[in-house]
Amino acid sequence: MENESRNDGFIAVILFSAAAAGLLYLIQQYWIDPLLDSRPLSALFRTLRMLIVYVIPAIWWLNRNNKEGTFNSLGLSFPKGQKVFIIGTGLALYSIALAAFMLWPPQSCGFTFWQANRCTDTVLSDWAFTLPLICIMAMITDLWTRGFVLLQAADKWGERPAILLQNSLWLILHLYELELLAPSMSWVGAIALALFLGIIGDLIALRTRSVVGLMAGHALLNVGWAISLATWFSP
Repeated sequence: MENESRNDGFIAVILFSAAAAGLLYLIQQYWIDPLLDSRPLSALFRTLRMLIVYVIPAIWWLNRNNKEGTFNSLGLSFPKGQKVFIIGTGLALYSIALAAFMLWPPQSCGFTFWQANRCTDTVLSDWAFTLPLICIMAMITDLWTRGFVLLQAADKWGERPAILLQNSLWLILHLYELELLAPSMSWVGAIALALFLGIIGDLIALRTRSVVGLMAGHALLNVGWAISLATWFSP
């Protein structure tokens, strides 16, 4: 019964994070961003809400369940002798995604902080502040979906259920990106790319018990994505 209770707590934290993320996304999209009217402030608010709805609940659950070494539990470590493999595979995987993005570029600018005249009215100070935040957003995504959801679920129920759960959340979290890519590569192509990244990334994380390389690769992808959008949609 104790194990069942802990399983319920784990799922409850995931459901809370997913629901809160969706609600805060809508609030930011329709109320906060129009008030801010600023690329850096929009990116900052997005980063803060990701920290609040993903990172804090995950750490709370780990501490509540007496998980020893929160960093290790979240995959924020390098097992002995695997540093090169972990970094190399993470960067390689997301480089494939970046290449696909270059081959099938989106037909619209995308996120709120890229939209309308903000796509073209770009100043260096904007990017100096926004690009690091974009990296943090990417790393939080892998930290939560793989470091928290995947690794903890694998410990509880085994690898296959964990991969299924993680990829379900992975697709939901990336619906906006899929919608951006679908006109260029079709919905089938966009979903296939997302599942390729999701499953291969999961296998890397499960093999190494580390998400550091995947976080670095995702940050690289987001920077490449942002710079490309700024280039393609500039006057």
